[in-house]
Formats: sequence, structure tokens, C-alpha cells
Amino acid sequence: MAKFVIAGSCNCPYYAKLELLADELCINLPQFKVHKIVKPVEEWSDWLRDLCIKNKWSHVKSPIVWRELVDRGGKGSLIGGFNEFLEYAQCYYGVTSNIMTDLMLKMREENERMSDEKKKEEEYYKSLSKPIHICITNASCPSTYHLVPAIASGEVFGSEVEIALRLLDSEDNMNILKGLELESFDLAYPLLRQTTLTSDPEKALKNTTAVFILDEVSMENKKGQTDSRTDWLKRNAKLFEKYAEILNNHALADVKVIVSGSGPVNFNTHVLIENATNISKQNIVAASRLQERRMRALLANKLKTNSVGVKDAIVWGDCANDGAERIFADISLARTHNYDGAVWGPDWFSRPVIEMVYDNKWLSTDFISDLQKHETTLKDQLHHDGSVSAASALSSLMHDWFLGSKGDEMFSLGVESEGWYGVKNCVFSLPVKFTTPGSYQVVWDLKPDDETMKKITELENEVKKDIRLVFPEEEPALVEEKVFGENVEVTAEFITTDSLTKTPGGDKLEIIKEENEATNGTEGKDSAEKESEEKPEDTAEQNEEEAEYDLAELDPDMDDIEETPE
Repeated sequence: MAKFVIAGSCNCPYYAKLELLADELCINLPQFKVHKIVKPVEEWSDWLRDLCIKNKWSHVKSPIVWRELVDRGGKGSLIGGFNEFLEYAQCYYGVTSNIMTDLMLKMREENERMSDEKKKEEEYYKSLSKPIHICITNASCPSTYHLVPAIASGEVFGSEVEIALRLLDSEDNMNILKGLELESFDLAYPLLRQTTLTSDPEKALKNTTAVFILDEVSMENKKGQTDSRTDWLKRNAKLFEKYAEILNNHALADVKVIVSGSGPVNFNTHVLIENATNISKQNIVAASRLQERRMRALLANKLKTNSVGVKDAIVWGDCANDGAERIFADISLARTHNYDGAVWGPDWFSRPVIEMVYDNKWLSTDFISDLQKHETTLKDQLHHDGSVSAASALSSLMHDWFLGSKGDEMFSLGVESEGWYGVKNCVFSLPVKFTTPGSYQVVWDLKPDDETMKKITELENEVKKDIRLVFPEEEPALVEEKVFGENVEVTAEFITTDSLTKTPGGDKLEIIKEENEATNGTEGKDSAEKESEEKPEDTAEQNEEEAEYDLAELDPDMDDIEETPE
């Protein structure tokens, strides 16, 4: 049995005439089967071209008619257009069309109206589904392969949030992305509504709710030569300045951006924050969780327990996956749960990691060296970068950021520091908590010892080296911290001394005046009153002089402070 397929544009009158002729044949011939395809005007040309390429046909007009063998299958047999089908019907069935032009035009209008209604109906049902748009840049990297299932399954953004995924990469890597798209559909996750592949950053970042920036700029330039670090950083800065401009113009105002990967991650995140002025700098972070998890895994292995039980181990400094040499692994507050020791307790019960390890030599030698060599060891054994752990660290970070974390646990996160622990004007890995969904809070009230503060300062200088190479003017000059040649911190220290608290300036002046009156008698008083009457306009100047005199009285050493040259 044969089936005829009639396809055409909704505004084609000849398609309408063929449609009526096919209906007449179906009524009069029980074995005649027809299938109709009506395409909107804007879709018709592309659809016809793809159809002809697939079946190796040559046809350029609407309508098009072909015949398919339903019982046998196989490739369809092209009949042709309007005239060819009329001849076919006349020769085989002795039926022709006598439809007048007016009726044919009315049928065309009806087809156009039905096409518009169908399109509006589809848009309406699509509007009921409002997925959030998630973008992954450099999507051909191995981490994306494991990140997509976590996002599509609802593990990251919640079990009821629909996802529209956008994968951004260069045209050279489109084949890899197409394979990833096919596999994402094979997963059959109900929350994944759409997957878009693109090499256009504006299209990828438009109206995004969350962005994973996984770009890693090679040190080799287009000529195959290795760039100097300065030139390499400049190429990184150029790329992230471009991302910042697009995010400013096209992304949602509350978009959440995570920068991760190897290389100058702190520098890239800082450039992004400085240029994406329309986005709160708290919404752009660098991921240091992978280094934190590696540190926890080493401690758990030493304690012969599960790494999930090790809490509050903090990474200070660099956030790059290969930046272990520029971090400080702080375990001073780290604790372990469910440790198989002599003392047991409920799930909330924990013991200090330092006490449980009880091996200071290992903590100061093998622990640090193993952490620094972890990335190299992983590459040697896998023959490629570790992608499973990197994707898991990213997905758990975004989950905690969006939905909040359980308990009161501290994590490591690269943020633009505002002076916490003496670090400012750079992106630095600091302790944070995700107690409120949609935000994080920097833990600013820890009390690091002197050795820890010294290491934090050294790491800050290391992180800022990259910024100084490309943006030397960003480092604030020393004169900005001076007020009339005096150091602000020193002045503040003098003002907040106990002597100022115990003897307020007003009381001090009153005591001085009483002593002067007792010494000079009524003559001094009459003289002061006379001067006050003669020069009332000098009152403001006298108040300023008295205030300066008062400050000098409170701390005589103020005169010894030398002015620091700019």
C-alpha cells in the first residue's frame, strides 16, 4: 500500500488546491492514503532544502509531493510539484481538479490562519515552561562531560527547576559538542528542556542565570611560540574583558558566575569583576573547592576515614586547579566526624584533626608535598586532567550557592577581598559559609596566629604579582593611606587609646581653663572677655587651635611623628 505526502508553505495557493484534490481521492479511493505537511513561510525554504539533500532530490518550489511504500519502507519516490501531481492523478485515477481560483485563495488564507494559531499555541505551551538558562564556556573540555549530567538531573539547581543548557566553544570543536548534545538527550532527564550549541558568546550568555567559565588560555600563541607571562596574562585579560562586556549587556542582573580551571584563575576572576560593573562583585567567584577536597582527602586517608567527615579545612590563596604551590592549607580548625577512635558520639560529635593525626612531621612535610604533587600525579596516571573530581567540585559549589549547605560548615571560595585578614584589591581564597540560599558569607572573625597571617600576606603578594604585570596602576599608592602626612592606622590607634576614653577632650580643656583662671586671677578673665568682644570672628580659629592643643595634650608623642613622603 502506498502513502502520498503533500507538503507546502502555508501561503501557497497551489498547496491548497492539491490538498482539496487529495481529500477527494481519499473519499473515493479507500486504499489512497495521504499525509499533509504545512510549514510556516519562514521555515519552508530551510525545511525543503534539508529534505532534498537527505533524499537527493531536486525541487525548489511549493508544494512538493512524493510517494512512500508503507508496507516495504525504503526511500520515497518523488512525484514533483503541483502540475506533476495533477498529471499523476489524471493518468492513474482519472481524477482532476476543477477548483476555482477564488476558492483556492480562500483555502490559502485558511492555511495561513491555522499556521498562525498553531504557532501561537506552541509558544503558549512553551511559555508555561520557564527553564533557567545555564551556560558552560569552553564546553569541549572533559569536565563538561561530567558536569552536564549533574545539572540536567536536578542535583545542582533543584529537582523541580527546568534547565535550558547552552554550550559555548569555538567552531573547531562543534563536532565534540554535537556528540555531547546527543548524549544529553540519551540521558532522558525530564528537567533538561533544551540544549543549544553555539560559538557566539552573546547568544550563549543572554539571560543566563548561572555561568561556568572553564576557559584555559594556552601559553602558546597563534604562531606556535611560547609567550612571556606578561603577554599570556594580557591575552587572558582580553578574553575576560570581553566576557565582562557581554555579561554587562546581556546576562541577568543576579547572574552567578564561577570561574574555574588551570592557569591564572585569580587574575581572570579579578579582571571579570573589575569590568562587569553591572553585576555585583559578590556574584562572581573563583572555585577553590577542588583544592579543598584534595586536602580533605589526604587528611581522611591519614585518619583512615571518609573524606566527607573532614570539615572546616580551609584553603587560603590561589584558586587554580594546578595552583597548589600558591596556597596555604589551614587545618587549625579542621574537625573529623565519625572517626573510628576510642571516643564515639552522635553525628554532630567531632574531634580536632590535628589531635587525631598527631603527626606534626607528616603535616609539615609529606602532607604539603603530596598536596602540591597531586595534580601532576593525577595526570601521569590518567594521561589527562582529572575531570570527574573537577566537575563534582563545581556542581557541589553551585548547589551550595543556590540552595544553601547543611549545617554550619566552612568552605573555601575565591572572592574579591574587601580587606578581610588584611587582603584587598585581589581575588583570594577565603573561608565562607552558605547558610542562606542564593548567597554566601565570608567568615571574617577567625583569629589566625602570627605565622598564618604571615603566610596569608606572602600569598597575597604572590597573587598580586600577576595584576601588577598587566595593570600596574591598579595598586593604590602609599599617599592614599595618608592624612596630612600621617599614617591613618597610627592616628586611629592614638584616637582609640585608653587615655582618650578616660579623659575626654572637653573635660581636659575645662581643667586647663580653670588652672589658668586660678593663676591669672580676674585680670586674665577680663582680658579674655575683652578679646572675645573685640574679635568675635576668630572663634572658629580658636576652636581649631584648642582642638589641636587638646590632641597634643592627650599624647605628647604626636609631635614626634614624621611626615611620610609621598
